Amino acid sequence: MSQTKTFDVIIIGAGVIGASTALGLAKRGIKTLNVDTLPAAGYGSTSNSSAIIRPFYSAIESCALAHEARSRWLKWPEFLNADDENGYARYTECGMLILMAEEDKALFQPSLQAMQEVGVAFEHLTVNEIGEQFCFFNTASFSPPRLTGDPGFGIPNERPLAGGYNIPAAGYVSDPQLATHNLQRAAETLGAMFRFNTEVTAIERCGGRVTGVTTHRGEKIEAPVVINAAGPHSSKINSLAGIANAMTISTQPLRHEAAHVPAPAGFGHGPDPINRVIGDSDTGVYMRPEL
Repeated sequence: MSQTKTFDVIIIGAGVIGASTALGLAKRGIKTLNVDTLPAAGYGSTSNSSAIIRPFYSAIESCALAHEARSRWLKWPEFLNADDENGYARYTECGMLILMAEEDKALFQPSLQAMQEVGVAFEHLTVNEIGEQFCFFNTASFSPPRLTGDPGFGIPNERPLAGGYNIPAAGYVSDPQLATHNLQRAAETLGAMFRFNTEVTAIERCGGRVTGVTTHRGEKIEAPVVINAAGPHSSKINSLAGIANAMTISTQPLRHEAAHVPAPAGFGHGPDPINRVIGDSDTGVYMRPEL
């Protein structure tokens, strides 16, 4: 890496958000440095992501961003316009089925309205239609979502599902860590720089303005702008910057349970409808295939 220690922007974090931010800024000719405590891009929460690409969000901005991002995933190598020695991540557009509990009807309305305004096609399915099209589903309702240790876990609540929504323009990315490495290589092609195994220990200021960061090695790196892309650890960075109390939300690292299991015999081949992402709000579970 170059010995320069002055940049236009320092990005704390090199997950999928940090790396894509670097690429976006590098395309504008902005000199960036990503700093991450881990040994490579996408090694943190990104690597544990289910990497689902879907426009089902209650805020229209989030819905629009996700739907626009889909167009990038559909032509990922062309979007990157850069080689990667590890190859490219693959986006599979298999569609998504959202299952809805009775008490979720009102909660779903902002997301449905956002998709309508953005122009995302979707189809409402009744519980009977779900039962007919997805004969392997138990259409009983198990809400509210419960932890596996809860005595009520897995016990139906004597009501059926309230239906669901089929969204064709959705899918998943095969390898979120590889996708982040792709972004890193594309950003580096345009002059962006990445530094790993490096912890930020202080956000430097002068006269109320950010002037850069200090690393755990005592090294000072200058930049007039510092972007917090630390994901679950972002609250810690906000504390370093002295702005934690000014934030309306906070974050903390949490461990979610994920299971990788083979599909039952006869599933996951050809036009079988299991080949799609399932968002089960009734039980609080996401499922997706690996095609």
